[in-house]
Amino acid sequence: MSNYNTKGWNQTNPGWYEIEIYVADPHESVTRYNETVDWVYDNIGKCERHCRWKYDGNYLRYKFRYERDYLWFKLRWG
Repeated sequence: MSNYNTKGWNQTNPGWYEIEIYVADPHESVTRYNETVDWVYDNIGKCERHCRWKYDGNYLRYKFRYERDYLWFKLRWG
């Protein structure tokens, strides 16, 4: 359910644009996570290379290499 390397979240691509979404309901957080990851695959080219994501319970964490992708994601989901 995540796309980042084994160095840990904080050590994976430091300096990239980062956003964190809090979802209070645990059931809703799984649904929201799936929706956002589907959106990333549909809207960001080569997303596995240019984005990182992590499901962390009630927190959904994302990192983007490019500011344009970060802003687009933030406008849609943030």
